Amino acid sequence: MSDRLRIDDEFIPLPPSAVDADPVATMRELFFRISRLEHAMEEQRVQAATDLGEVLVEVASLTDDIHRIVERWGVSRNAQEAALIRSVVALGRKITDILAYHKVQPLEVVGKVADTEQCEIVGSEPRATLTPGTVLREERTGYAWPAGLLRRARVVVSARADAKSGETSGEDTRR
Repeated sequence: MSDRLRIDDEFIPLPPSAVDADPVATMRELFFRISRLEHAMEEQRVQAATDLGEVLVEVASLTDDIHRIVERWGVSRNAQEAALIRSVVALGRKITDILAYHKVQPLEVVGKVADTEQCEIVGSEPRATLTPGTVLREERTGYAWPAGLLRRARVVVSARADAKSGETSGEDTRR
């Protein structure tokens, strides 16, 4: 029959390795290792978010290309062109779904005063009835996602019209 350990024993035998152990030093070492792992995980999370952001910017660029293709074709003249345009539009919808899955949203800047954090101003046009700096149109759509701004919008803004000469008070910076 085996020797059973009784709870009311005054002495519980310890293994020899536990007699010389320093629990405080062991805990310190474990906490240090945990903090290094947490730091490495955070670095990997930041890198993954950066990499995903770069991929999503490229996907957003594809949507720009598809919009330009559809606009360029306009009204199709025959069934083959119509089928091609439908295919391009379907591809555009798939790409838009990918962006929506990642919570990528186009910036709403038209009609608002240009925010230089979200907009890159590429031109101006005189408008007497609008506040100078109001976005008239987008040359390239800007996008945001939960991690922040993905891409700034390229916009054309209103400029003050000189009442006497009809010229703008600012330079036209269109490219």
